[in-house]
Formats: sequence, structure tokens, C-alpha cells
Amino acid sequence: MGGERRAGRVLATLLTAASCATGVRAAGESSPALLRVEVGDCVLEAPPAERGRLLALAERAKTLLPRVESELGARAAAPYRIVLIPPGTPADEILRDLEARAPPWAAGFMIPALRAGAIRIAQADRYPYADLSSVLAHEATHMLLFDAAGNGLPRWFGEGVATGIERSWGLRDVLVYSSSVLTGRLPPLAELDAAFDSSDDRARAAYAASFDFLLFAVKTYGPGVVLDIVREAAARPFTEAWQAATGVPLQRTEAEWRRGSLLLYRWVPALTGTTAVWSGITFLALLAGARRRARSRRIREQWDAEEGLVPAGPRPQEGPDSGLPPEPPDEVVH
Repeated sequence: MGGERRAGRVLATLLTAASCATGVRAAGESSPALLRVEVGDCVLEAPPAERGRLLALAERAKTLLPRVESELGARAAAPYRIVLIPPGTPADEILRDLEARAPPWAAGFMIPALRAGAIRIAQADRYPYADLSSVLAHEATHMLLFDAAGNGLPRWFGEGVATGIERSWGLRDVLVYSSSVLTGRLPPLAELDAAFDSSDDRARAAYAASFDFLLFAVKTYGPGVVLDIVREAAARPFTEAWQAATGVPLQRTEAEWRRGSLLLYRWVPALTGTTAVWSGITFLALLAGARRRARSRRIREQWDAEEGLVPAGPRPQEGPDSGLPPEPPDEVVH
């Protein structure tokens, strides 16, 4: 996220306040400012008012985090912390400062170099997440990828892996991705990194695109390709790591993925009918249909007038006995 250096200072202050200043040292004593629960290498922290959510998330993490480690084939190099930020304005000054470091739409973030991150409770169901546990899996994945390959992985790769670590491609992904493909160009992978720190809409599209690309890679090169890429990236530049793991240049894989994505996803909104763009297109189609029907009526009236059946002019409203079906109402369904 933007302001990473500033967020790093805030988190460092947070960890100091929650540890050294309150007696939480190597012995792991509890802090009166933040409650903490350790689940393996992950230390979950939250204000006392969020005790219920903290305990529920910790219970879920007991099975979730080992599964994340298993899928990535990696373990954390050292403990890391994730703080739950409560809805609204936190009472704690440090949490307020921390909460202000990320864009308002961001559900969570991780600063791997400090081995610390945060989850906004109120944003935990925003795309690409579903709940607190999915945000936790996402941020834990960032930590494990950093420990495995350092800074050698591009942002889009990490986000794609982290998004897909806890779930499968679903309807929300299809709608977000197809809408972005329909309304704009599909940006190159190299441009996705900047999009994650941009507006909510651009970030959502970047999450979906990176997720879809990683799924394409797994389908094309096999289920072990992500682990192979991460392992290779620890020792060489990412483009070389990609080719070593897949046998083909990254540019070729990207080109094949882009062709398939543009072909597949640009017609999805036409079937779902759930986006504002396609609501507008539906309205235009209905309007065009109404005009065609009006033109057809005028032609029929002209024919009837020429044959001397009825005078030219407005035709009586068609009803059940007119011999023609009644016209459907021209309404737009949202």
C-alpha cells in the first residue's frame, strides 16, 4: 500500500507499545493495550473490545494457517503479527494512526520487512475477500512468500497467489474481471503493480486479473508451478525464474492468457446482466426494439391505407382480439 515507510514507523511504534512498554517480551506476557493469541508463527492481536472476534479468528487460524503453509510448501522464518483494527474510529491513538495508513477500501495489508500487518474488521468482506479468515490467509501468504523469495516476486504475482490460496475462482471474480475487460483494456502484468495502490475499482480489477493469470499458469503448467517459480525466484530474477520453472518466457504465457481472457470474459456480462454497463445496453436494446415496432406499425398502416382498409393515421390499440400479440412493456430490469 502507499505510504509504506510511514506505515512501517507506525507499526514499529505499535509493536513497541504492545511489547516492551507493557512488559510483553520474550516471555510472551499479555499486554493491557492489545489482547494477543499465538497460532503457530502468527501472533494475532486486537483491542479488548474485539476479544470475541480475535478468539474466533484464532480458532479458525489453527486449521487455516497450516493449510496455507502446506499449499505454499513454506514456513515462516520467524513470528509475525497481524492486528485487528475495529470498525469505526479506534479509541487507541496508535491504532487510529495505523488505520489511516492504508486506503479506506483496503481490508488488510502486510509489511513483510517488519513482519507485521493489519486487518480492518469492517472491510473484511470486500472483494477479493469474504471474511476475516480469508484476509488472514491472504496476508499470511504475503509473509510466507517474502520469507521464501524476499523481494524477488513482483506484486501481481504475490497478490494472485495470496488471493487464490484460500478459495477457488468464483462468480464475484468473473463479474469483476469481465466488467474490467469490457469497459477498458486489459493492462499488461507489468502495469498491475501500480493498480494495487490506486483506486478501489482499479485495485479490484488488478486482483482479479492477477488471480486469473495465476490460475491460467497452474492449468497450463501444472499444480506445482507456483512453488517452482517461488523457489527459482529466490536465486535469480523473476523472468528467469519463470522460464526455468515453466520452460517458456513470461511474455509468451502472458500473450496466450490475454488472448483467452479477451475472448472468454467480454461476453460474460451479457449473460449475467448485473453490471451498470449492461443495464445501459439492455435499455438501448429495448429502446431500439420499441422504435422498430413503431416503424413496423407505421408501415402496416401505410399498407392498409393504400389498400383502402383503414385511413392513414394512428391505429387503434391492439388488444387480445386484434390478431396480433400485445406489445411487451419497455421496462429496464436492474
